[in-house]
Amino acid sequence: MAKIEVFIDNTCPYCDRGIQHLLEVLPDYPKAEIVWRPVEAHPKHEEPEHRPWNNLAVQASLCVKDQGANEVAFFQRLYKAHFEEKISVEEIAVLAKCAGEIGADSAKVEAALKDGTYEKQMYAANDYAYEEKEVWAVPTFIAEKARLDAVGGIGVMKNQVEALLAEVCK
Repeated sequence: MAKIEVFIDNTCPYCDRGIQHLLEVLPDYPKAEIVWRPVEAHPKHEEPEHRPWNNLAVQASLCVKDQGANEVAFFQRLYKAHFEEKISVEEIAVLAKCAGEIGADSAKVEAALKDGTYEKQMYAANDYAYEEKEVWAVPTFIAEKARLDAVGGIGVMKNQVEALLAEVCK
């Protein structure tokens, strides 16, 4: 198996497109193991002027993952809520509802967000991405011997995602 870490933000249109590209080509690469890494593209504590914030959405994603629910379905639901429905994915009730819609326990998500259960994990995820893995834009795809970084204002192209998978899944 070829492990590929995918760093994404829940309110990033380039991440939404990057995930769609990945999902389109992934069936052709059964040796690919995807590890989803939700992070804040613009951490609230570092960029308080940048909105929308998504620190609660990242925490909800971590809770959904811990429940064993479908992470991709949750990301897609949040993208739909944010981009199509124009509702805030930084509200606890919205996040809990979206989690419930994809099969996660909405009450657990709501309780975890209210008490900050995943806040430290969110900061650790950001540090892992930005300090250890040197992610500078999302989405970013990192495998053991290859990497695909987003280009600011563009993201990643489908042919780039496919080329990365072809390289690491030889």
